[in-house]
Amino acid sequence: MPLDLFYREDGNPDGPPVLLVHAFPTSHGLWEHQIAALGQKYRLIRPDLRGFGQSPVPEPPYTMEGFADDLRHLLDRLQIERVNYVGISMGGMIGQVFTLAYPERVQSLALCMTTSEVPEDTPPGDDPAYAICARLFRPAVERAETEGMEPIVAMCLDRWFTPGFQASAAAQRVGEIVRNNTPKGYRGGVEAMAKFNTTGRLGEIAVPTLVMPGAQDQGTPVRCSDVIAAGIPDSQLVVIDNARHIAIVEQPEACNRHLLDHLNRNSA
Repeated sequence: MPLDLFYREDGNPDGPPVLLVHAFPTSHGLWEHQIAALGQKYRLIRPDLRGFGQSPVPEPPYTMEGFADDLRHLLDRLQIERVNYVGISMGGMIGQVFTLAYPERVQSLALCMTTSEVPEDTPPGDDPAYAICARLFRPAVERAETEGMEPIVAMCLDRWFTPGFQASAAAQRVGEIVRNNTPKGYRGGVEAMAKFNTTGRLGEIAVPTLVMPGAQDQGTPVRCSDVIAAGIPDSQLVVIDNARHIAIVEQPEACNRHLLDHLNRNSA
């Protein structure tokens, strides 16, 4: 059954609606660097996914379809028929599931620093300490449940930001968002992602799509976005330089410029 998610609204209340869906394991606060740039024209809706932030934290397991149903329920509550969906990392994975399940609800799609599948093991040639896969996440769940979220904070900052950025105030604020989540929600997100694979269905996505990886992302490297862009017929690939996995925080100006260009072309 869908949950009533916590959300915040910012920006222009009369503008085209934009749904900003956060990464795992963060919350709506991850998008703070997009509010001023996108909010002048657009109505920004920032939910906390189930298990994260201020939304309910039910017992796992969670599913990607469940995340998508929660978002549909939120749009119904807000009486929004169609939305411009922008998702990063797990938010981008959910965006693919959401668009495949509810194509009539999506005006445009932006998939940031994400992938179309989470494999069981590290892909050949990738660093096993960074590449997103089910085997990487399982010991992290066990550590979160025995030691709390603090070791997860350190792991995330190392994987998400270039070395020179990790000590910045912006990166540390992201660390605080991770710290405020729970091992229960962390497990739920991991279990949902472990079964995620939309690669074979990408051709069914028929909305204008921006695919935006970080050039130095080792978790979902650029080749993951290459697969998505090749699979979605109406897609544009833009690589963000000098950034790892959370480029919307490390390089917000570049990300905002490309997001605005995408939204301005496709939101009407």
